[in-house]
Amino acid sequence: MKKHITALIHILFFAMTSMAQINVNDTNLDAVILRQGAGKVFRNPKNSQEKILGSPYHQLMFAQAKVDNVAQKYFMRYNNYADEFEFITPKNDTLVLDKIDDFSNITILGTNKKYKLVTYSPNSEKPKKGYLIELYQKSSFGLYKREWTSYYAGKKAKTTLEKDMPPRYNKEKDYYYLKDGNGNISDFPESKKQLFKLFPDKKEAIETFVKDNKIDFDLEADRIKIINFLAQ
Repeated sequence: MKKHITALIHILFFAMTSMAQINVNDTNLDAVILRQGAGKVFRNPKNSQEKILGSPYHQLMFAQAKVDNVAQKYFMRYNNYADEFEFITPKNDTLVLDKIDDFSNITILGTNKKYKLVTYSPNSEKPKKGYLIELYQKSSFGLYKREWTSYYAGKKAKTTLEKDMPPRYNKEKDYYYLKDGNGNISDFPESKKQLFKLFPDKKEAIETFVKDNKIDFDLEADRIKIINFLAQ
């Protein structure tokens, strides 16, 4: 079962330890719970008895990870569907890490995949807080990726000619995001025209750059080239 650590308790913990001049690197995630007497609330967004095809995880197994501001390394995995990290405590409990700025940088050590907790605007919608994979940084510009998994509810057959459709998790295409010079993170442009809208003052330079470098907006390597260009 997953258990949830409340954000308020984390915030109070760091405020109190800061005032008491306690170094957060001398503690661990469990200490946050124990020192504050946090209740462990069970969380399970899907019925545990329901058989679901697929998986909400790209990496099913827990892997050793480093969390900023935490000295101890933990075994963690990222839930793509729920957009949250789970970690295993020394007591073998599985907990869900709240989205706290103090724990905003998480690196999976085996793959060196770096997750950052950021505020971004997907699909031009209102800003949301979530984890993105940091792919590249130059100056104040950056390239991020979101690995996306969807959930489809099951469907019962209406006639004998049909079959029941079990619920399933489905891996969707990855989404890419651009961090601009002001720290705003939004959808990475999919065309030259979209790039013009983001940087209208650089229209002529962009036109030349895209043409000379034969930029393909679908290639990750070319997205990095765009970051380098913008960061000049």
